[in-house]
Amino acid sequence: MRRILTPGEQLIVTTRRHGRMLVPPAAVLVLASGLGAFAAGWLSRGHLEQAVTWLPSGVRPWLALVPVALAVWVILGYCLRELVAWRSVSYVLTSRRVLRRERGLTRRDREMPLSLVRDVNVRQGFMQGMLRSGTIILSSGQSAQLTLADVPEARRFSEFVLDAIEELPSDDWEADRGDEITDFSDASLPWELRED
Repeated sequence: MRRILTPGEQLIVTTRRHGRMLVPPAAVLVLASGLGAFAAGWLSRGHLEQAVTWLPSGVRPWLALVPVALAVWVILGYCLRELVAWRSVSYVLTSRRVLRRERGLTRRDREMPLSLVRDVNVRQGFMQGMLRSGTIILSSGQSAQLTLADVPEARRFSEFVLDAIEELPSDDWEADRGDEITDFSDASLPWELRED
């Protein structure tokens, strides 16, 4: 994580998408494993040969491997793919920027400096509201936008973003101008500005 930080930048929080995304793959994993094991046991006992008499006798030992192979195909093709997709995306908030990092087969980083953020929008559906997750949209007021989908504790994450924006140092032109603005009254105006 230190590799993404620039000198003087501090890590505030890092998170992944909400774990509810793993509920359907977990259910499919349990269902595919159970159905595959049941079907393999049913076929190994010879129940299919009783119903379908035209099957050759040499097929019987290999027939039980078909549901196991299907279950493995479903587990690898869907469940493992969803787990890798969930694991590959992370959201990072530092003292200067917000990053969306994707580390799967393709590597993509999308970032927005906090100094450009003009609007922080949190959207929550019904289920997201119950689980306190949501989608955070950071916009710069122009066409630039960064979307963080399914962030856990979305309201708290957005508060961290707003706090980090408040902690940003003031602009350089304000530092050059000075902290003190002099208010001249009419009598004390410099002679170049005074009207006679």
